[in-house]
Amino acid sequence: MTASVVTDHERSLLDAIAETSRVENAAAARLIGQIMEYANSRGTFDHRAPGAGFDTEQAERSAIAEVALALSSTFRSVSSLMRLGFTLERMPEVRDAFKAGRVSLAKIRVIDERTRKATTAAVLRLDADILSAARRLAPTPLGIEIDRLLIEDDAAWAERARDEAEATRKVRSRRLPHGMGVLSVTLTATQLASVTGLIVTVAKTVCRADPRPLDARCADAFVVLMQGGRALACECGDKECAATGNREPAAPQVNLSISCGLETLLGLADNPAYLEGYGYLDAGQARAIAGDATWQAIIDCATQTLERLQREIGVDHDCTDGADDPGADPCDATDSGDGTESGGDVDAQSDHSPTGNGAEPEAHEPDPPYPSDPRDPCPEAEAEAEAEAEAEPDAPPEPTTDSGLLVFRSPILPAGTIALPVRKLPQPGIVSPADAIAGLFRTILDNPADLVAAFPDGHGGFTQPPPGALTYRPSDLLAAAVRLRDGTCRHPDCLIPAADCQIDHVVAFNRSSPILGGWTILTNLQCLCVLHHQLKTAGLWRHDMLAGAIMHIYNTIGQHGLTLPVRR
Repeated sequence: MTASVVTDHERSLLDAIAETSRVENAAAARLIGQIMEYANSRGTFDHRAPGAGFDTEQAERSAIAEVALALSSTFRSVSSLMRLGFTLERMPEVRDAFKAGRVSLAKIRVIDERTRKATTAAVLRLDADILSAARRLAPTPLGIEIDRLLIEDDAAWAERARDEAEATRKVRSRRLPHGMGVLSVTLTATQLASVTGLIVTVAKTVCRADPRPLDARCADAFVVLMQGGRALACECGDKECAATGNREPAAPQVNLSISCGLETLLGLADNPAYLEGYGYLDAGQARAIAGDATWQAIIDCATQTLERLQREIGVDHDCTDGADDPGADPCDATDSGDGTESGGDVDAQSDHSPTGNGAEPEAHEPDPPYPSDPRDPCPEAEAEAEAEAEAEPDAPPEPTTDSGLLVFRSPILPAGTIALPVRKLPQPGIVSPADAIAGLFRTILDNPADLVAAFPDGHGGFTQPPPGALTYRPSDLLAAAVRLRDGTCRHPDCLIPAADCQIDHVVAFNRSSPILGGWTILTNLQCLCVLHHQLKTAGLWRHDMLAGAIMHIYNTIGQHGLTLPVRR
């Protein structure tokens, strides 16, 4: 046997790889140290904003959000780096080795995860042993070795820690590109072993000719098990195969919220859809789902579109809502020609959603168009809500020059209800997200003061409050329209789904005198998760809604962020 020869060049490459890794590890250690120093500095009393009225803990949270914006990262990611910093403070030998680049960030994460619940005294006792293991073991075996060291050091503590850990069982999902995702489940060791074995057992109920690799069969087997089945239907294509006839159970009743433009659903355009809790889906996938699901439209449309919908799907709506002329029929609009009809957003649900009969008229007068939008006798508009039943009724507003628009919910439509497109509709004036953001950032660099809110008074351009504007809580339809538009929390890089967010008034609602504060209308509402809502309320972060529902978020130290709605 001829021994392989490593050339001098290859040996030098190995040395260079090792040195690059050392530099990268040391840089990660410096980054964590800098984040810790910044958070400690910003969390002091001296750095409170005057009159903001928040505590030190809130200041530290704002510091994490500031770092996240500077890194184009998330609050959670920066928080995890800070947690590593706290772990390193308890382990001086590991910390020094990390600073020197002799331990990787991946191993530091394993050390943090395994020692987080251990006492400071135990961690100090095991510091040298853990460092020795980190130098010779890869991350996974390192974690196993740390478990052994902790159990041997204090068996009683290890048992208590296990009992506490069992209370943290959970399920988490993570997005992947191309319409895929990862579901992770945290279980006890015995549960994990038994569930994994069951998945593999079901995956092997097909014959050997099944074309799917084992990983794909295990994924399909997991879904079958979740639906109550115990066997996987074979895809070998052989009619004589016994496993081909395995019956998989029907899917249980689960609702999925998928929004897409009506033009996409009808095949008039290929704009992406948005799956709540996941992100964007391609148009073909959205149409495939719509073909096998019940769905409901929330439509903001011009009156001529309404006429067509009434003819084609029999939508019934009170056509007198929002008429310019009290004596005129607002649905009697002049057709302005090809390509003028406007669409809406579709909220698709699973094929087991309850069905309903008849349309549900919900709103009267929509928001006026944004100041930068061209004037049009029939502009598209968003929904505004009626006041809640228990609220004191507001005086009906005078119709604006842009009324004559109707907003309503369609009936729940059966699976496969798709109209065939007659022609492609043009989409004039569409600006790409990249161009929109780039232009706004140029303005911020030149003079941030030039970036002004579309409606700084929070009144959306109205001279009189529309129905529901003076009620603090938005109606269900208005809240649905806000969540549909935003998709997630509107803070930069926050991916908390809109369904899990709070509805926030961009310009604060004045409870003592609602007419003077920001109104409860679409152009003054946004989705914010609890954390970022608290930071805004504390006065550390400020929010302006620009034209096109673009949010401008900035803070007391001069940082700026911009976020687009998922539906534009």
